[in-house]
Amino acid sequence: MTLDNSSQTDEKQLEHIPVKVKVDSTGLPLLPQPSTSPFDPLNYPNWLKYTILGEICMLAFLGTLNVAVINPAVVPLSTEFGIADVTGTYQTTIAIGAGALGPVFFTPFANVYGRRPVYLLSVLIGFASALGSARSKSYGTLMFARAMNGFGPSAAFGLGAGTVVDVFFMHERGKAMGLFTLMYTNGSHVAPIVGGYIARDLGWRWCFYVSAILNGAMFMICFFFMPETLFDRPEGQVQTTPGPQSEFYEGETQPPSAGEPFKSPPMSLKTYLNRMQIPDPQRPPSRRLKMNQFIIKPFSMLKYPSVIFPALFFAVNYGLASIEPALTLAPLFTELYQFDTVRNGLANGVSLLVGGSLGELCSSPITDKMMQRARRRALSHGKPASAEIRLQGIWTGAFAVPAGLLIHTNTLLEINYGQMASRCDLPGHLLHRVLAWQSLVLAPR
Repeated sequence: MTLDNSSQTDEKQLEHIPVKVKVDSTGLPLLPQPSTSPFDPLNYPNWLKYTILGEICMLAFLGTLNVAVINPAVVPLSTEFGIADVTGTYQTTIAIGAGALGPVFFTPFANVYGRRPVYLLSVLIGFASALGSARSKSYGTLMFARAMNGFGPSAAFGLGAGTVVDVFFMHERGKAMGLFTLMYTNGSHVAPIVGGYIARDLGWRWCFYVSAILNGAMFMICFFFMPETLFDRPEGQVQTTPGPQSEFYEGETQPPSAGEPFKSPPMSLKTYLNRMQIPDPQRPPSRRLKMNQFIIKPFSMLKYPSVIFPALFFAVNYGLASIEPALTLAPLFTELYQFDTVRNGLANGVSLLVGGSLGELCSSPITDKMMQRARRRALSHGKPASAEIRLQGIWTGAFAVPAGLLIHTNTLLEINYGQMASRCDLPGHLLHRVLAWQSLVLAPR
């Protein structure tokens, strides 16, 4: 995995390579077609593509870990500041709320100035705010630091999917998005497990110190090993046969008469260093920041059912399966079961981690196969394949989440406060968490 300095991969030479329709290993045309530019992320070697994928996965993982790592230690945190346990959960609430605003703020900048500087700024804010949270002397200071701790690292939540689209072809995106979502969702599941042990052995402030250390390490990794992935694809460069170019990209109504298997060209050191520069030297003058990109353009997408329905499905299930227990489980289980920080962390994290991992590992290859089969069938009938085909993977979760919620609700209702030791139904709670989370992770990418 070394960079090739050979002059054969120089940009000028690649520009003279004749344009042919590229196909995947099954003979289907690649969507989108790669350009002849060495700066095109679709032409990055596979080792670099998956390095970038690993980095954005870890950034998303840290984004949710930052928010949830303190959850099992809410009770000792509240005791130190002299506040009620419920009030102590507000620092997590504000971090979650601020995290919802981060992608709306950071994404327009990333679409104009590039992904790399925004990722670096995001993880740097995560480092500084986690350190500030650990050293807070008052609850008000902690609330401010936690708001920034949720806001900064949340850039990866919105940019991660865009980066996957930047570097992977359509038939590869299901697997890549599955890995990204696996890390994104499980960050908040691993966090309470780790945080419980840290809080017990070192104190609740060290939950934030560990988070700061991880963010600082990730900043250094991204600084040296995350090249820019934003690329303005030249129009009219790729020709298809038969028919005009628009048929291939928009309709894909006819398969090309001939195709060439795609193989990523080796990357030169010069190209790699060019893509590491800030600001991006490949940014065209036409790419400018506009105010409507912050509010009007993102929310205008809600008029499409294929956007708003998966968004609402994800939001409802994420709220019920992850946010709700994150805010209520530690105070509730401390009262009902006399759990300490470790047992609270395990009760919150283990079942969600199992359900999330199983769902993601199953859903990603299945939705990729569904999309591949749909494209073959559509091409044989001269019709385009709709991207909404992936939504068919939603049904398993649509049935699993009500079952999980019913089990969880019934378990809590049956608890007799006078007989807590003999009637606590932890297996029922764990089953609920696995079933409920599968509704989220089995949703299509």
